[in-house]
Amino acid sequence: MGVCSNKSQDMISKEELIIQLLDINNPGNVNHRYANIFTLIPNKYIGTGIKQTNQYSTNLSRIEWDLIQNQFWNSHKDSSEWQLIRKALSQEDESLALQILNQANFKLIRNSIQLLVKDKQIYQVPIFVINEPTFCSNQNFELNFETSILKVRVRSSKLPQDYEISTQNTSTIQEIKQIILKVANEKTCRLFLNGRELIDQNQLGNYSISSGTVLFKLLQYQVIQAFL
Repeated sequence: MGVCSNKSQDMISKEELIIQLLDINNPGNVNHRYANIFTLIPNKYIGTGIKQTNQYSTNLSRIEWDLIQNQFWNSHKDSSEWQLIRKALSQEDESLALQILNQANFKLIRNSIQLLVKDKQIYQVPIFVINEPTFCSNQNFELNFETSILKVRVRSSKLPQDYEISTQNTSTIQEIKQIILKVANEKTCRLFLNGRELIDQNQLGNYSISSGTVLFKLLQYQVIQAFL
């Protein structure tokens, strides 16, 4: 009797831990991975039924938001489970969405598509692929731009003087970061242009940095501020 009771308590404990992942304040909540580009709004909600989530805003432009969504799904393109979740999300009729998930043996936690379990595997679906943001940045984002050479000057408390990088506007933000981090002997950093955070996979030219010198100022708390 005692052994059965312990097993039952363990099952309840594990289920409670899974349920806690729905709490946006829980460090294990998947949305924390995207906290630098999406801001969740407590106690305000969007969507209905299984697609109800917290509202959120973003400093991304609409084009960038679309790109982030596509990148998320492309990163899971080889997973049949994630493709079924995507198919369920695309259904306007909730009964059809539930049918897809139920046939694939997904269990919705608290009737939310944000958190599913299948064969002991947990699937956390970030809010930004479920619902649209309440606010997007209206700043420009260039998809087509002419290639040009840039000089990027890095200023840091970690460096004795400004460090200049010769590059092209086709360089990605991640590539610039790697150079900065190596020189400054840091592990992580964030890049901003006039208060707007630059996303790793995007290119300098996407932000209309097409000519002249850009100054990246490395601050003490691993935050970089960029100025034209």
